[in-house]
Amino acid sequence: MPESSVLVNRSDLLSYMDVGTSGSESWSLIGEGFTTFTESKNAQEYERHYVHERSSRTDVVGYAPSIEYATDYYTQNPVIAKVAKVTDEELVGSDAQVDICHVHTWDVKPPAEDETPATCVAYKRRYAIIPDAKGDGTDALIYSGSFRAVGDVVKGTFNGTTFTPDTGSAG
Repeated sequence: MPESSVLVNRSDLLSYMDVGTSGSESWSLIGEGFTTFTESKNAQEYERHYVHERSSRTDVVGYAPSIEYATDYYTQNPVIAKVAKVTDEELVGSDAQVDICHVHTWDVKPPAEDETPATCVAYKRRYAIIPDAKGDGTDALIYSGSFRAVGDVVKGTFNGTTFTPDTGSAG
């Protein structure tokens, strides 16, 4: 008998940013303060129309993912502190890049014998922080902008503290 489907809540898709120093991962939840965190895939298309057909054909040939963000500024929040530093100090290049891991908490992998926490399917990618505005609103200090993909996505698992790429995945 087939399993019944379950509606996944937006709060079940957790995103973490690596806020550690180079060579030392430290994943922090992208949560409190963030009022917008919407991913757009921005699929790149190749369209053509062959002479013997009435309709065009379209294929997806790539992606240019971006995540729009808006966050209230909270002190003592390492994710917001990283976004604010890139914005305020106008950092460029690799200094303005971060790793973000999207965790599908509804897709739990059975733990191995030596694992205490269960692991979930996750997707990690490097992004450039592209600041747009600071100071919008009159109540809270708000930072906004986008994260734009720097490289390919890496599928793996996440256990709350560590991202592990699937065997054969680059990353």
